[in-house]
Amino acid sequence: METKYNAYRVYSTGRRVKNPTIVFDLKDYEFFDGLDTNSDDFDGEKIFLDKIVPTLDNKFSRYRFEVIRKDLSQEPKIDKSIEEEKKKQKQKTLFLGNIAARKLSNFASERSTISLDYRPETEWKWQWCLSQACTNKFFGHLSSSFDTRTEAEEWLENSIN
Repeated sequence: METKYNAYRVYSTGRRVKNPTIVFDLKDYEFFDGLDTNSDDFDGEKIFLDKIVPTLDNKFSRYRFEVIRKDLSQEPKIDKSIEEEKKKQKQKTLFLGNIAARKLSNFASERSTISLDYRPETEWKWQWCLSQACTNKFFGHLSSSFDTRTEAEEWLENSIN
């Protein structure tokens, strides 16, 4: 069985670095002779975290790692939920941006932001609104009023689909 591994640092966002942070061969360590690499429960990542990381510089103990055998595909495991959430957020932004372009085109030259607001201008109801980016100055409504935040988010979800 292959004994060479690549360890990639994983950021708190779930993404990992492109190039291996640490490349190691289990044969280079004294404890290798006692390991059964052909066993079904052999775990290179566990060995790396338990026996190799403590021997490295202290900064490495704070990192999360993804450990992959060198003979296997080195493609990153993309967290599908993160990707789906980004796709949904982009759809929401595009949908509300299109409404803003139609309803409030006179503010097109302003730096603006779209948000779900509960403020005096919405008569203390939840509404999707267009506001000035830095000052949060109210420009206009993008949706009807809702009694709860959940209703407003559901309206947006249903409108996109």
